[in-house]
Amino acid sequence: MAETRIFTGRGGAPGRARGAAFTYRAGAEVDGVTLEALFTAAAARLDAMLAEADDTLAPLLEAQRLMLDDPELRDGAAAGVADGLSPTAAARAAAEALAAVLDAAEHPYFRERAIDVRALGGLLAEAARPLPPAGAVVLAEELSPLDTAELAKAGVCALVTRRGGPTCHAAIIARAWGIPAVVGAPVEALEIPDGAPVLVDGDAGHVTLHPGAEEASVAATAPHLTRRVPVYANIGDVAEVARALRDGAEGIGLLRTEFLFQNRATAPTEDEQAAVYTEIVRAMDGRPVTVRTLDIGADKPVPFLPLEAEANPQLGLRGIRLCLQREELFRTQLRALVRAGVRVMLPMVTTPAEVITARVLLTEEAAALGLPAPPLGVMIEVPMAALAAPELAAVSDFFSLGTNDLLQFLLAADRQHAGVGYLYDDDPPAIWRLLAFVIDTAHAAGLPVGVCGEWGADPAKLPRLLALGLDTLSVAAGAVQRVRGWFGEMT
Repeated sequence: MAETRIFTGRGGAPGRARGAAFTYRAGAEVDGVTLEALFTAAAARLDAMLAEADDTLAPLLEAQRLMLDDPELRDGAAAGVADGLSPTAAARAAAEALAAVLDAAEHPYFRERAIDVRALGGLLAEAARPLPPAGAVVLAEELSPLDTAELAKAGVCALVTRRGGPTCHAAIIARAWGIPAVVGAPVEALEIPDGAPVLVDGDAGHVTLHPGAEEASVAATAPHLTRRVPVYANIGDVAEVARALRDGAEGIGLLRTEFLFQNRATAPTEDEQAAVYTEIVRAMDGRPVTVRTLDIGADKPVPFLPLEAEANPQLGLRGIRLCLQREELFRTQLRALVRAGVRVMLPMVTTPAEVITARVLLTEEAAALGLPAPPLGVMIEVPMAALAAPELAAVSDFFSLGTNDLLQFLLAADRQHAGVGYLYDDDPPAIWRLLAFVIDTAHAAGLPVGVCGEWGADPAKLPRLLALGLDTLSVAAGAVQRVRGWFGEMT
C-alpha cells in the first residue's frame, strides 16, 4: 500500500476534492505547430474567455488580446523562426524582447505592462497545449487568470500552486467557481507523479498524496453559525444568474455591470442596459437585486473611454469618482437602473458629498421617467468611508462591506503580491474593531449592512461577522450552495 504524505500550504479556495494529479507546466513546448497556429490558438483562447469573463478577469484578458496584435511582437516571432527557433521558442523570445523595451521605459505604467507581455509570451508558447481531463487535481508553479478560468471550465476538481497567496487572482477565480485550491504549497507537492490520487483540502491548506479511504471521505468542517441570514450571490453577467438560482441564492447582492461596457467601441445605450437589468430582475422572480454602478478606471479600462495612465490606478480615478466626472455616462446607467427597479450601490465611495451628488442625479432621472427613485447604498471599501460611517449613514439607504479592497487598503499591501501575502494571514483586532464600528453605526441609523467581499464565504470570518450583527451575505455564485449548507437546519 502506497505511503500517505501530507504537504501543507495555505488555503486558497475552500472545500475538499479528490482526483488524479496532473502537472501543468507553463511554457511547455508543443510539437508540430506553426507560428500562425500559435497566434490563432492564443486569440481563440482569449476571445472565448473574454465572452464570459467577469470584471475581475476581463480587463486582464482585454489587455493581452490587444497586445497579441502588436506588429512588433508578430514580426519579432517571425524573425525568430527564420533564425531557426521553434515557433514556441520564437514567440517567447519575441515577447521577452518587447518586455525588455517596456522595462526600460521611464513611466511606471509601461514598466508594469512588461509583466503582461511576458505572460503573453507564455500564452503563445502553450496556446495549442491540451487541457487536463475533467476531475484532475492540477499541480502548477503558478496559474494566470486565463489558465485558472480555462481549467475551471475544463472541469478540474482542485488546484495546487507553489506561488501566490489566498488573495491572488487564481485563488479568487477558484473561489468564484467553487473549486478547492491550496496555494503556497511546498515544491515537493509539485513532484507528485501524474495520475497519483490526491486529496486537496482548501480549508486547511493540505495536499494529501495517497489519502486513506476514511480520510478522503471526511467532509470539510462547517463553521459554527448561530444566526440565519439571507445568502445572496455576487454575479458578473447574465449567465451566472441560472447557477445562482440553481444553488439557492435568495437574491443578488452584487451585480457587476462592467461586462456591459467592456470589449465595445461605444458605450451601451440606456435601452441595452435596461434590457439586461430587467432580464435579471425577471429571472430572480421577486428576489432582491442590487446593482453596483460602473466600476471602471485606469485599472479596468474600456475601449471607448480613453483614460490617462496612472502610477497608482487602484488609488486613482475609478468607480464613483470617474462616474461623477463622466456625468452623461453615469446618468444613462442610472436611467436604465431606475427602469429595471433594482437597488443601486455605489463603488469606491470616500465622502458623503459623492453620495449626495449621486442621489441628486438618481432622483432627477427617476423624476424624468415618472418612476420612484430606488434605494441607494454604498460599498464600504475605502478606509475613509469606514471611518466616516456616521456621515455616510445619514445620506445612504444601506451599506455593503467590500472586504477585499477594504482589507487591502487597510494593510497597504497588494493582494496580488506574494511577498506581502503573509500580512493576510494575520487577523489583527484593529480590523474587527473597524468593522464593528461600521455595523453598529449603520444599525443605529436604521440601515442594514451586508458583505459582498470574500469574507462572506470564509468559514473563519463568517461567524465573527454574524456575531457583529451582519444582516446579509453575498458570495460568489459558486459558493452559494456551500455557504447555505453551513446554516444546516436553519436554511
